[in-house]
Amino acid sequence: SQEMTIDLKKYMVLFWQWSWLIIIITALAATGAYFLSQRITPTYQASATAFVQVPSANVSDYSVAIISEYLSRTYSQIMTNTSVMEETINQLRLQMSPQQLAGMIAVQEVQNSQLIRLSVVSTNPNLAAKIANTVIEVFASEIQEQQANRFALSKSSLETRMADIENQINEFGNQLQNATNDEDIDRLETKIAQYQGIFSTLLNSYEQIRLSEAQTMTSVTLIEPATVPSAPNRPRIMMNTALAGLTGFLLTAGGIFALEALDDTIKTPDDIKHRLDLPVLGIIDSFPQDKNNGGGLIAIKMPRSPITESFRTLRTNVQFASVDRELKSLLVTSAEPTEGKTTIAANLAVVFAQSGRKTVMIDADLRRPDVHKKFDISNSEGLTSIFYRKIDPNYNNEEKIVKSPIENLHILSSGKLPPNPSEILASDKMKHLIEKIKANNDILIIDSPPILAVTDAVILSPLVDGVLIVIAPGKTTFTAAKNMIEQLQRSKARILGVVIKFMDGRGKRYARRYGYATRAYYEHYYQSDDK
Repeated sequence: SQEMTIDLKKYMVLFWQWSWLIIIITALAATGAYFLSQRITPTYQASATAFVQVPSANVSDYSVAIISEYLSRTYSQIMTNTSVMEETINQLRLQMSPQQLAGMIAVQEVQNSQLIRLSVVSTNPNLAAKIANTVIEVFASEIQEQQANRFALSKSSLETRMADIENQINEFGNQLQNATNDEDIDRLETKIAQYQGIFSTLLNSYEQIRLSEAQTMTSVTLIEPATVPSAPNRPRIMMNTALAGLTGFLLTAGGIFALEALDDTIKTPDDIKHRLDLPVLGIIDSFPQDKNNGGGLIAIKMPRSPITESFRTLRTNVQFASVDRELKSLLVTSAEPTEGKTTIAANLAVVFAQSGRKTVMIDADLRRPDVHKKFDISNSEGLTSIFYRKIDPNYNNEEKIVKSPIENLHILSSGKLPPNPSEILASDKMKHLIEKIKANNDILIIDSPPILAVTDAVILSPLVDGVLIVIAPGKTTFTAAKNMIEQLQRSKARILGVVIKFMDGRGKRYARRYGYATRAYYEHYYQSDDK
């Protein structure tokens, strides 16, 4: 449950972070759908309902229901056949083909009933209603005609035969009136009786056919004529607008969450706590690193700034992270370049010195040194000079290898770049230098190259009392962070924790949430001073 809460919080933060993009795309999609819907030619739909009547004589109610449903389904399939469409076109004098007319019509049976609903869509509302009513009437007439034709031949044949027999009876009747001979009278009476029997049989057959016709004749009746629609059925402007907005929202949110799922970068302090199992010792927000704030040394240029206070919080947390063991030396490193490790190390050294502790900072990045630029000092002499020249590594000697314009802070820059930096850092002389500086000072802070770039930081990590890892959310990946931690653990390094260096201005929000600095208080208290 706690893990689910963390994930929910993570996605809520992500949703809030990208809310501006979601709102913009949702608004654009809805607006585009609205104006496109306005340009669509409106269409009108008229609907009529027909009733399928099935004779119920000599048939159970259940059979009637089954037959009715079957006929309704069948009639709904054939109601738009060519003959019905042609007759409708002729009656309404339409200028279109049967196929075009059929394309305007939709026929659907009403489930569990004897009803058929026919709908017509047209740009002309009056025409839509006329077509709906006419199609049903034409179809009803066609059904009646087809069923009547089934019995017409039999009835016609019987009618002809009955007329012939009746004529014979009449003729024999006339002869009987004129007959005088008893023998002729008997013969004619016998003939008349025979023909009357035949006529009675034919008449009975005729009545049976008529009865059968009445019992099997189905009919289609228009019970709810179509009326002229007053409003178009399409386009549904508001529905299209809402659906487009919802689609834009879902696609944008889904895309963001998909990118988040595929993104391997660290985003929040929670990611570090739960996936790297390391404590977060400080959160440093982004700030300009130009000459106005001392080239990134904000702790010197703006000592009352909320960000400087974040560095003081980091200093305190670093001290408490090593309560069971005296912390005299600290290595600051990161997984990859441009994650802010030198800025963190330099400002941390300044706040340690400002607290009255004798502090030394060594630039051990012998490949891309940057500390001398931060403090605006010469790099002609430095760490490499100790190894290539016979100079006493005493920080106060005349050579001034270790120097700083800040009280209580001495800087040992990298010096000229050597061809073999790893061998220099792994030498016994480097180990003795670190021990001697620790013996004569309160705290030693070493800035090292990124661990995944070169092995220099791994070489130095066992020589110091603790390692501080710098992680840049949105830039440092979990894969890189885990590889860095594994390398440090293999070298028996003592990892104190992580300092987060934000690059996008989100540090203020996270600092408030995780309690690393009361930024709102300091912003109010120091507002006039900073200005």
